[in-house]
Amino acid sequence: MKNDLERAFEEARRRDAIELEWLGASIQGRPTFAEAELLDRRGIPSCHVWKIPRNEAPVHLTAIDALRRWQAGACAMCSASPRRLLVDHCHRTGLVRGLLCTSCNTAEGLQSAPSFVAYRERPPAVILGVEEMYGSPWGEEIAPSDASPEERTQRNAAHVDAAEGLFAGITDRFRPECADG
Repeated sequence: MKNDLERAFEEARRRDAIELEWLGASIQGRPTFAEAELLDRRGIPSCHVWKIPRNEAPVHLTAIDALRRWQAGACAMCSASPRRLLVDHCHRTGLVRGLLCTSCNTAEGLQSAPSFVAYRERPPAVILGVEEMYGSPWGEEIAPSDASPEERTQRNAAHVDAAEGLFAGITDRFRPECADG
């Protein structure tokens, strides 16, 4: 009889094989950071030229796990491979869009450049056909997936209001009109 550890290793190998089959050659031949800069100038996010797996994501993967496997440590906008990628999400719907480096995640919220518009219209989650609600830092979903659009909007607005209230005293110090002198 197999012990629990042997069964766990077998299951891990089985899942790895399923994921490798799903990914196929999709992570090969991706643009370099320099090539991604050229794409950006043409209004194309890096992930829009990546190969897409032929089948649906394996059922044992959450949407974020599927994004992590497919993106393989590369930012969806610039193809950089930093130590850490951030989970980007839509603040209106609460849905996860993809994984971005710190620079692109910051710029995404401030940019209306064509490549960011294209990324928002067709993010990696849409490309892979996966959907997941972004969780709040307090361990809850921003808006549950079964919430109506009105409930999502209200709940997301409450989170934004709470964040603004929390950081108001801090951010005011950085506004030019608040500076001493």
